[in-house]
Amino acid sequence: GPKELLISNDMWQERFHGDPDVIGGKLLANAVEYTIVGVLPAGFKFPVNSEVWMPINKDSESGIRNLITHVIVVGRLNPGVSQAAARAELMELFSGWNQKGVEDNEEMELVCEPFGRLQMNKASHSYLLVVVGSVVFVLLVSCANVANLLVGRALSRGREMAIRSAVGATRCRIVRQLLTESLLLSMFGAVGGLLFAAWAVDLTMESPIYDLPYWMTFDLDWRVLLFVVAVMILTALVSGLVPAWQASKIDLNEMLKDTSHTSTSFRLGRLTRLLAVVQIAFSCALLFGAGLITRNVYQMATIEPGYAKEHILTMRMGLFPADYPTEEEQDQFYADLVERVRGIEGVEAASVSSWIGMFGNYKEPFLNSDGDQEQPDLVYAYSEAVSPGYFETMGLDIIEGRGFEPGDGPDSAKVAIVNQTFANIFYRNQSPVGKDVGQYKPKSKWDGDQDGKIRIVGVVPDVRVSDFTKVNEPEPILYIPHTQVNSQFMSLMVSSSKVPPQELTKAIQEVILELDPHLPVYFTKTLETYIDDQIYPYRVMANFFLTIGLMALFLAAIGVYGMLAFNVSRRRREIGIRMALGANSLNIVSQVLRQGLVQVVAGLVIGTGLAYVVGKITRNFLFGINPADPSVYAGVLLTLVGVAILAFFLPARRAARLSPMEALRYE
Repeated sequence: GPKELLISNDMWQERFHGDPDVIGGKLLANAVEYTIVGVLPAGFKFPVNSEVWMPINKDSESGIRNLITHVIVVGRLNPGVSQAAARAELMELFSGWNQKGVEDNEEMELVCEPFGRLQMNKASHSYLLVVVGSVVFVLLVSCANVANLLVGRALSRGREMAIRSAVGATRCRIVRQLLTESLLLSMFGAVGGLLFAAWAVDLTMESPIYDLPYWMTFDLDWRVLLFVVAVMILTALVSGLVPAWQASKIDLNEMLKDTSHTSTSFRLGRLTRLLAVVQIAFSCALLFGAGLITRNVYQMATIEPGYAKEHILTMRMGLFPADYPTEEEQDQFYADLVERVRGIEGVEAASVSSWIGMFGNYKEPFLNSDGDQEQPDLVYAYSEAVSPGYFETMGLDIIEGRGFEPGDGPDSAKVAIVNQTFANIFYRNQSPVGKDVGQYKPKSKWDGDQDGKIRIVGVVPDVRVSDFTKVNEPEPILYIPHTQVNSQFMSLMVSSSKVPPQELTKAIQEVILELDPHLPVYFTKTLETYIDDQIYPYRVMANFFLTIGLMALFLAAIGVYGMLAFNVSRRRREIGIRMALGANSLNIVSQVLRQGLVQVVAGLVIGTGLAYVVGKITRNFLFGINPADPSVYAGVLLTLVGVAILAFFLPARRAARLSPMEALRYE
């Protein structure tokens, strides 16, 4: 029948300028002419960010037929039907399905889950939980800081509260007044946070890291406003209720008899010291998590790839079956492309590869068929189809054996070159050159068929192209000539050390257009950019946690400083008397610092325990890093101690410079 397709509303507006006569028009897709039969509503891009929808049927082109083996069955639940009920019904249907003729049917299973959960894997959920948890930690540190501020404020207003109580104010009235003040502080903070969030959301959506699914949006809607209001009220209660209640518990007689401003009957209590401990502990935990992730990113960035990544340019292309129906025509196109690209000035070497490292690749099981083994060794490895000259393009020397030659074609014996890791895993201390491997199929044995064997003819060094999120050993890779497999989709690899590779893009694309004017080229970037793209999400994560940790550290430092400074101001008379009786500056400073050191040590001890918990939580984002890394512990503890010393400095110096005459002037 006629080939038909649907297009998205965005495509209709951008490509066809909203032309109502687009229905019935023709569109060339994968070198095949289709008829546009409909435009979908605005905003619909199911399942992710689709622009064109084609029907799947047995008459589809080969490129589409390949996708039929990787389909997701999607259904909408009827009103009132729960996910559990739908899952149970599907499982019953699946158990009664006749799977005869389906390969490996014993290993097939049915997975039923909401579509959003399918898109958001466990790592994404863990990351979101860690982000929310870290923000809550900072909020708690902020609450502790505000609570300390309100406690100090309440202490300095002791006589005011006593007078209010004396003239008839009830404890509830005093608590309500102080809670109103804390609510105002929270309200100003919430308004500022909303403005900052609106700016941050706009900035993020304008420059996304990746294309987010169309159904995943970040907006400040009424639900966000309600959440902010709830957090604001909760913050006001958490940070203001206990100080307000403490301030209302006053002894009128003693407070009104105390004519001094030292308020000896209303000193700093256990609450302020406890809040300082909480701030330091939370800061320690957050900084430890940030340190782990930052170190992990550093290790990723310092992995040596094994080649000059900044000198290699790549670009991806896929030949249309209608234009290149046979594998011989596909092979000829890539041979002509490589030959012409090598003639471009500045190009030192060129080749094609089926995969750029492990991007889109997957491991396949291979059998070691050498010898008379009843149960041959089985190893899972990546396979990569490349053209002659690939290893020259990557700057790799053949360790053993030979490289691929033009004679390694579709009609010749199947050959392969393995990397050092493959050789070490499969052959240990033996030479793999001349040995045979074969692709493993479940429930099948090696039948000795020469056509199924692959002869290893060489060994090359290990390289890393797409495995930089793992700091362990490189993966085993088996390279095969692209002429011995299907080479519809390939990546052009171009090496240039004298000319920046990006400057060759235009000349290479002109060569491609001369060979095939209808062939689209995409993913044009250097291998250095490929590597940076892999590390970038983790670098963003590290920067986020580092910012959160430093924010918490800053708040904790302010809290400790405020506690000590207020303590010094409240003890001016006592310090003056001690100095008048002969105490020197060292005695005064040591006494002032003693209390602060107790809080710091207690906070570090508790924070170390919390840091261990944070390490366990963040282990899903760490590759090759010990969640209990002692060096990160040491770095965080030294940082916190250094910041604490800075926070102690000003109050201690102020106490040391206090004059007895000035302190006792008003007595």
